[in-house]
Amino acid sequence: MTVTPMLIKLSEPAARGGTLTIQGRYLGGPATSRVRLGANERGEGGFVFPAAAVRSWSDTEIVLTIPADAPVGGSWLFVEVGGRQSTGLPYSVRQ
Repeated sequence: MTVTPMLIKLSEPAARGGTLTIQGRYLGGPATSRVRLGANERGEGGFVFPAAAVRSWSDTEIVLTIPADAPVGGSWLFVEVGGRQSTGLPYSVRQ
């Protein structure tokens, strides 16, 4: 059975170098998944967090450091697991 990843909650907006915590279900793991920020509401385009940004990753929570080259401002965030895209949530990287 294949399940669609689901985002439930994101931490408060943070600046580059800060921490982003993603809570959800079926979030997979860093070997088969990726986090995309700056995408449109359909999950197209945007910035993919590099593996080095991952602090921890479980099936229900991802903790990342926001990289220095992450886009600033508001946009959508998605998690892709094994090619399946999660629901999206709005997120903003502060200046």
